[in-house]
Amino acid sequence: MRSIDHISAVMILKNAEACLEATLESLKLFKEVIILDNGSTDRSLEIAAKYENVKVYHSEFIGFGPLKNLAVSYANNDWIFSIDSDEVPDPTLLEEIIHFDLSDTKKVATMHRVNEYLGKVIAGTDWGNEIIVRLFNKRETRFTDTKVHETIVCGHLKKVKLKGKLLHESYTSVAEMITKMQFYTSLYAEQNVGSKDIHPLMIILKGFFAFIRSFLFKGGFKYGWRGLLVSSYVGIDVLFKYFKLYELNYKRTLKKATSDNYKVLIDLERLKYPNCGLGQVSINFSNALTKIEDKGNLDWEFLLPSENRKNYINDKEEVSFRYHNALTKNGMIPVDKDIDLFHLTHQITAYKAVKARKNIYTIHDLNFLKEKNKIKADRELSKIQKAVNRADVITVISKFTEKVVRDNLTIPPSTPVKVIYNGVKSPILEESVQPKIDDSPFFFSIGTVMPKKNFHVLVAMMEFMDPKYKLYLAGQWEKYSYVHQIRDLIEEKKLQDRVKLLGPISDQEKSYLFKNCEGFLFPSLLEGFGLPIIESMLAKKPTFSSNKTSLPEVGGEYAYYWENFKPEYMADVVKEGLKDFNSDRTKKEQEVYEYASNFSWEKNAEEYNKLYIETLNS
Repeated sequence: MRSIDHISAVMILKNAEACLEATLESLKLFKEVIILDNGSTDRSLEIAAKYENVKVYHSEFIGFGPLKNLAVSYANNDWIFSIDSDEVPDPTLLEEIIHFDLSDTKKVATMHRVNEYLGKVIAGTDWGNEIIVRLFNKRETRFTDTKVHETIVCGHLKKVKLKGKLLHESYTSVAEMITKMQFYTSLYAEQNVGSKDIHPLMIILKGFFAFIRSFLFKGGFKYGWRGLLVSSYVGIDVLFKYFKLYELNYKRTLKKATSDNYKVLIDLERLKYPNCGLGQVSINFSNALTKIEDKGNLDWEFLLPSENRKNYINDKEEVSFRYHNALTKNGMIPVDKDIDLFHLTHQITAYKAVKARKNIYTIHDLNFLKEKNKIKADRELSKIQKAVNRADVITVISKFTEKVVRDNLTIPPSTPVKVIYNGVKSPILEESVQPKIDDSPFFFSIGTVMPKKNFHVLVAMMEFMDPKYKLYLAGQWEKYSYVHQIRDLIEEKKLQDRVKLLGPISDQEKSYLFKNCEGFLFPSLLEGFGLPIIESMLAKKPTFSSNKTSLPEVGGEYAYYWENFKPEYMADVVKEGLKDFNSDRTKKEQEVYEYASNFSWEKNAEEYNKLYIETLNS
């Protein structure tokens, strides 16, 4: 077999002297093997030192998911073969890995893991027939950040099944089983406290049926005393993890029952769409909230669309969770029972919130008034008016949005409207990836490709720019008729070599485009805020924007504005803007960066935390 140069084998390690040598022997073909040790006290590190292809790093235990992601970060290759210290790939699987097509990064490889106990393969019980993802490209995916039961995120990636087997010597003794069970069940309970509830009777039933499933339905009885032992382990594991969770929840409830803190429910329902604008707002806002050191006398609870969205919250220790179900999603029962203050963080809602003592309602925009026909717009406006009538405070994301709200809705005289600007994260990452573009100087724009983004005017403008410049338009294609309109215009102007529609891009590609563009162009007609122009300033780039809606307010004096969209005029604004920016580039870069840094999620979260306290005490 030839060596494996372009895939790194990666493992985390602690006290595995009994099996590590066999694993490392099986990985000799790999040019690079990464080991991340988290506190081994046996001979494991001494064994690892004998292998020239092994690089050892060290970390404290931070949870299995975070630890594996850290280990992957040390690999020089993009392709990763993740392996445990007690696993051995057989020759067939190694041959498959050697010949795996690395040109398609949008796929992962699955393999059959065979579990053994004391020299005998256990093909039945819950241990049997495991198909797991272990080969992936780190630029496309990663492990979930869970403390235990971590998995590789691969919902958007194609799975390819490899032949061969990954041999796994799970445990070497009953004592080892018990030790690891204690560790894993404690991690599970700590990970899920406050977010999962279960009745003690249900725990007993779950444990019993876990044993029956493993021993009878999955054929554990065929493996004699080993099958009985493994099935018993499976049932007891369920009992322990849920009773530990029940105990932690009970202590948490007891503590809250004696607390005088206010209960604040924060709506993060838009995490249903984590990659859209409001989904990103939910992620950044919630994580900034959890970092506030002095939150006063508040207990936060996050309302999520489903339990798996909890993975987007980094610090879960001081937060409780509740989840939508079929009844709450459709407004049949209220979501805000036993709550002092409910913060509805966006105007798109079909659910019922009538129980909380106080309500804060955030409106991002009323763009639908321009985008929908009058009947649909009036229906949407009526829903928003009902939420406005219940609100004690209304917040908006710009002064422009405040004006639109006051012009189209009836605001009760006693209800204050407060402007709290969104936060913006820098688009520049530590690691950037060049999209499939050449090295010519270029302008850049990003946004959902739809008419209100007005991208077509940039195509016409490029006719009047120096031919050395190219234009890249990135973003999801929502209105295909508009995409075709842009493409037709590109052909009409014979700009196929200079103007490209990139479609959706990764964060790493976005980082590259912001970092290397000559200037950022944003001719949008309709914005409630205008996040991309602040991203551009955080990237220290000259920023060109339309003067429509909220954009002049958000960009301030630090952007260059188009008063109209005549192509030659737009080109002149860009040329003069570049000349001005480059006349004292270092100073200009610092000015735009310092201005844009005012739009931070930390500031946004602090303002809301202060508003929660003020509203509850009023």
